[in-house]
Amino acid sequence: MTWTATGIIEAPLDRVRDVFLTVHEGPVGVRNAPLLRALPGAGHLLRAATLHGGPREFAIHYGTHPGGTVEVDPAVGHFAFQGGYKFRAEYHFTPHSKGTLLTYTAVNVAPSDHQDRAAVRFQFWLGGKLKVGLRGCLNNIGKRLGCRTYPGS
Repeated sequence: MTWTATGIIEAPLDRVRDVFLTVHEGPVGVRNAPLLRALPGAGHLLRAATLHGGPREFAIHYGTHPGGTVEVDPAVGHFAFQGGYKFRAEYHFTPHSKGTLLTYTAVNVAPSDHQDRAAVRFQFWLGGKLKVGLRGCLNNIGKRLGCRTYPGS
């Protein structure tokens, strides 16, 4: 199961990459992997997380326990988070005539015999939850960059 949506960020791609694709070891925060804070339904859980590894692949730790992975490639405008074995969120930033196009993809990565379990389906409340999450993410990006953002068509 995959769900994709787009958004427009009226800011240059280089500026978006500089602000939102900065990832290094240490606590997740406004200046380190800020997209993690925007994940629909999970951002508040990741505020106390720390990242280990790098420079392109990181393990997310909640205290001493690993709980997911982050992949980042600023040169191609890519950021991905995978929590456990059920959910993967991918952000792709590319040039757009008005600034930057954000393509957000949520992927059910659970093994095929688990994909229809209630706990996995709960994370994929796709219709409303992820759309609301994307709008919130775009709003946060716009506030941080001081620019207009809106869902794509």
